[in-house]
Formats: sequence, structure tokens, C-alpha cells
Amino acid sequence: MKQIEYQITEPEGLHALPATAIVVALREYQSEITATFGGRTVDAKSPVGLLSLGAKYGDMVIFIADGTDENQVEINPVNIE
Repeated sequence: MKQIEYQITEPEGLHALPATAIVVALREYQSEITATFGGRTVDAKSPVGLLSLGAKYGDMVIFIADGTDENQVEINPVNIE
């Protein structure tokens, strides 16, 4: 398992555009990837799931990858903003 901490840097929070960018990037991996925030865990490859977290500017979302390519999983803020 690989854990990635991602701080929301978008002033509007985790809205549709950055959520979609994260999903597109993560769908390249075969590993199961979840996102956790505020006591909720969702499928990180689902835009609706990510949006349902309600993460705001400055919040920390924890992504956990579990699978054959988990060590390659990255969330690059440069590609999301």
C-alpha cells in the first residue's frame, strides 16, 4: 500500500475541474485507489466520489493506492491546477 497526502491548493476547493484531472490521472493505474477526508473514504477514480468529500482550500486529502502498480501512483499538482 502507498499513501499520498494531497493538500487542496485550489482557492475554490476540490471542484469539478481538479477532481476530473485527478480522476483522469489515476485511471491510468491498475491499483485500487481511495481518497479519504473528513472520516469518509471514496473511490478516487470517481469524480462524483471526490466531489462528495467536500474538501476545501487547505484541506488534506489522503489517497491510498493498493495494487500491482501502487508504487508508481502519483498525484502531481502541476497537472491539476
